[in-house]
Amino acid sequence: MTAADLAAYVSPGAALGAPVLAFVGKCWGEAEALVSQRIGGATVPPVIKERATLEVGAELFHRRQAPNGIAQFATPDGGGAMRVSRDPMAAANAILAPFVGRGIA
Repeated sequence: MTAADLAAYVSPGAALGAPVLAFVGKCWGEAEALVSQRIGGATVPPVIKERATLEVGAELFHRRQAPNGIAQFATPDGGGAMRVSRDPMAAANAILAPFVGRGIA
């Protein structure tokens, strides 16, 4: 998997400009580093590591749309504010847990 896979995951079918693609690339690199650190010396199937990295990259990418952990969504009643996870590893920890155990931070 690459940053291009992350771009397709976070913006399916969208033509992304150079600045957004550069940001996606940074998110991918950070996601790879975070997941590798979490895995440490454990043996994790490549497909699991890729999925965990994709989820972390998506969290990092979407974080810019949720300052201070609050995301805004357009709704007819105007109540579209929602708190989102501030830990980009939340989904990855669940995916990786059977292979590396649950970490305590």
